[in-house]
Amino acid sequence: MPDLQAMFTDLIHPDTLVGHALPSLILLVAGMLLIVVARHYIRRLWNVTDGHLPLNPASRKTIERLLVSLLWLFLALVLLRFWGIDVSSIWSTIVSLLAVVGVGLLATWTMVSNITARLFVLIWRPYHLGQQIEILPENLKGRVIDTDLMFTCIEQDDGQEVIIPNNLFFQRIIRRAPMRGRAGKP
Repeated sequence: MPDLQAMFTDLIHPDTLVGHALPSLILLVAGMLLIVVARHYIRRLWNVTDGHLPLNPASRKTIERLLVSLLWLFLALVLLRFWGIDVSSIWSTIVSLLAVVGVGLLATWTMVSNITARLFVLIWRPYHLGQQIEILPENLKGRVIDTDLMFTCIEQDDGQEVIIPNNLFFQRIIRRAPMRGRAGKP
C-alpha cells in the first residue's frame, strides 16, 4: 500500500502545478470578491453624489467600467507575479501604451478645452440639467437635457436638439431662466 501522506505532500509541493493552482484559485476568488465589493461601493458613491455631481447614466457606467477594469488588470498582474512571471516589463508596456493613447487623444486643443470646460461647469454650475438657457449672441435657446465630457445638449422649443461644445459656455454670455423645482420643471 502506497504511503498516502508522502503522495499528498508531493502533490501540494510548491513546485507542482497543484501547489500553484490552489493558492492561485484562492487569490482569484478573493480578488473577485473584492472587485464585487468595490463595484458595490462605486454604485453607492454615485447615489451619495447624485445631487452634487450630475452625471448622466452613460458617463457613470463608463467610469465604473474603467475603475473595475483597472481592478481586474491589477488582479491579473498580481496573479502573474505569483506565478513567477516578471510583470515589470508588462507594466512598462501598459503604461507606455496608455501614454501614447493619452497623447494621441488629447493632442488637439479642442478636446482638452472641452474636457477642462466640463470640469469647470461641474464646479461653477453655470446651468443645471432641465434648466432653460440662451447663449448670446447666437440666440441658441433651449432646455439642457444632457451633458458629457465634450458637449452639452439642449432641446429647443420645436423639439430639435442642439449639441454645444462645453468650452462655448466660457466664451459666450449665458442667459438662464430660474429653476423651478429640483428637476427644473415648472
